[in-house]
Amino acid sequence: MSIQNDPIIKNEFANLKGEWKFFWNESKNPNQLQNLESESEIIVVPSSWNQKMIHGKKLGSTGYATYYLQVKIPEDWKNKVLLLRADYHAGAYELFVNGLLSQSVGMFGTKKETSKNVHAPSIGYIYSNSDILNIVIHESNFEHRVGGIGREIYLGLPKAINSISNERRISDLFSISVLFIISLYYFFYFLIRNSDKSSLIFSILCLFLLIRALVQNEQILREYFPNGNYKLFLLIEYSAMYFAPSLAIHFFSLPIEFRFKNKIIISCYTISIGYFVYALIVDTLSISNTVLHFQYIVLILSLSAIGLNVLAITKKIKHSWLSLGSMFVALVTIIIDMLIIQEKIQIPFTASYGLIFMIFTQGIILAVRHSEAFSTNEQLTNELTLFNENLENKVNERTIELNSAIERMEKSVKARNDFLANMSHEIRTPMNIISGMAELLDESELKPEQKEYVSIFNIANKTLLNVLNDVLDLSKLEQGFLSIDTHEFRIDHLLNDLNKIFQFKTKGTLLTFNIQIEKDVPLLVKGDSNRISQILFNLLSNAFKFTNDGQVSLSLSLENNQYFVFTVKDTGIGMTEEKINNLFIRFYQAHESNQIFQRGTGLGLAISKKLVELMNGNIAVKSTLGIGSEFVFKIPLIISTSAILENSQLKQTKEQFHNLKVLIVDDVQENLLIVKKFLEKVAFRISLSSGGYEAVTLFDENLFDIVLMDIQMPTLNGFELLKIFRKIDADRFKFTPIIAFTANVTLEEQREIEEAGFNGFLSKPVSKKDIFDKFIEVLR
Repeated sequence: MSIQNDPIIKNEFANLKGEWKFFWNESKNPNQLQNLESESEIIVVPSSWNQKMIHGKKLGSTGYATYYLQVKIPEDWKNKVLLLRADYHAGAYELFVNGLLSQSVGMFGTKKETSKNVHAPSIGYIYSNSDILNIVIHESNFEHRVGGIGREIYLGLPKAINSISNERRISDLFSISVLFIISLYYFFYFLIRNSDKSSLIFSILCLFLLIRALVQNEQILREYFPNGNYKLFLLIEYSAMYFAPSLAIHFFSLPIEFRFKNKIIISCYTISIGYFVYALIVDTLSISNTVLHFQYIVLILSLSAIGLNVLAITKKIKHSWLSLGSMFVALVTIIIDMLIIQEKIQIPFTASYGLIFMIFTQGIILAVRHSEAFSTNEQLTNELTLFNENLENKVNERTIELNSAIERMEKSVKARNDFLANMSHEIRTPMNIISGMAELLDESELKPEQKEYVSIFNIANKTLLNVLNDVLDLSKLEQGFLSIDTHEFRIDHLLNDLNKIFQFKTKGTLLTFNIQIEKDVPLLVKGDSNRISQILFNLLSNAFKFTNDGQVSLSLSLENNQYFVFTVKDTGIGMTEEKINNLFIRFYQAHESNQIFQRGTGLGLAISKKLVELMNGNIAVKSTLGIGSEFVFKIPLIISTSAILENSQLKQTKEQFHNLKVLIVDDVQENLLIVKKFLEKVAFRISLSSGGYEAVTLFDENLFDIVLMDIQMPTLNGFELLKIFRKIDADRFKFTPIIAFTANVTLEEQREIEEAGFNGFLSKPVSKKDIFDKFIEVLR
């Protein structure tokens, strides 16, 4: 095999797929194989040997073999260190290059007693002073239903091979993070409101899929337990397969009442438990063989889940169409995996993507349902308050009791606000991991389909963050704490970010979306960019929600050289005059239909109107039923006088990044990884610390140009570390800019950060642009 003209060689690696020599039930000497004239079979790699015919018989899964391939490498690869990556597969193997052992996984053996399987990818180092590589693999399998080399083998330069490993690891970590956050969120929600069993079932379903993700692909769990029992790892992987379909049936059936419901759920769990108990008793080969028949049970239960969603639609249960769509996507990927298992097609497994898409969609549906329940609870609370006030006026002797009830209600509101603040912190911290991983994944080399998945995650993440901000802003409004933060920003950059999100929503639809900025509009201004983005996101989300075809547009113009006029226009279903009059009332829904796209929290427009008024502006709406709607809001923004100097200052500051010495302090390792990845292509020297006295030692021994530091950390929190750092600075007559990095967005903590002496703060989740903008601001 020659890889001189391989088209993928431009990426500095090659996939060693194709025909290999194959010696069944033979363990050839690697040093003599290239000179051996014995007859050999030909087998395609990657593929299992199960279906291979030798002397008119299929081989089956158990046995051992020698694979041989002679590779001619490019001239510029000679006398260089190369890496050989073998993706994980079922058996055990030894891999030799030019007679030398490069890597081994498990324990190769010629019989069951001497062979030991391990599922794990591996990388081996090669140094060749010739352009010919003789690659020999001894492969054995006595413990799994699939034998042979079923996954790709990559050969190339270290940078390219490590890039493949890093991309797959980041993808796995991203999936695991998403599942962990969703599972944890809904488990805590169940603890708070344990009458809602759907949250618990959904949390457990996410947990099972998370466990499966830990022992698949890059085998992240095996990094921590490299000598873990093979059967235990197989049980962990298969238990998710056994129980996930039953949990899905249970989850989808909860909002529906139908005949034999409980019996069907019990039957599903009985099947799952039966398979799991069987797996505990039998050997690993028998465990792996269960997938051959259980895949049909998965198919039947998936079709049943679709049937439950159709039944939910007929019973007019909210959001059932969206739920049906997500389950249909999962079903398609499950069918594709069945064809892969049966070796009908040779592509990577897809079900994990379909299941994560379904999980994320169901998570959003549950979040919207919880928001609606919150709205109903708020309405009932308001009615109860009004009733108590009337009762107080009529019955004086009940005054003391009524005052006590009001006091209890106020405590309940405070408890609710404290809960919202704590949940916001706990949600924003893992959301920082999700958004950061998504941004890193988006910058890597992905297939178009994977790019689309990342875009969907980004849109859902932005939507979830916007809903979270709306709920928190409602709490702040009730306490009179909602405020505006004035800072310098480019208004065209803000609109470009919105354009990236909403252009994606037009894909596969009859809709077009465009943004127009008038020529006389200054681009560098001072105001609250986050609040403006929040208002526009709410208005554009409504426009897309109620517009099936035609156009949605956003335009910006300048009035009297002071007022910036934002106009969001659509060709949607429009509204009557009566509905327009009630449009900015909290929790009001302009359209009460059960269609999915017409639902929401009922908070967006009410919050947006208040934000516009806080910025000394006004908002108005015009709409015609059946023709469309137009929202216009005007706000005064300060035109920045530093616009002329901006480009030169920005260029100068970014050039300084190459010489910066940066310290990042955070007790969450994933946050350290994300910020490091954001900075390492620009910043020259980066130091990481998990906090505590390790951070103090690092700061004391080095002169850093800037510090990015988390607030909530064990041992020493951000405020305590700041005091120590400032004392060290004072002793050596130096002042180091220190930026707080926090998931708590309450006004109290923001004031505490400013008063403590931080040079600024960044709220999680944070993007690469946010970090660079803050660095430029602080260094300027």
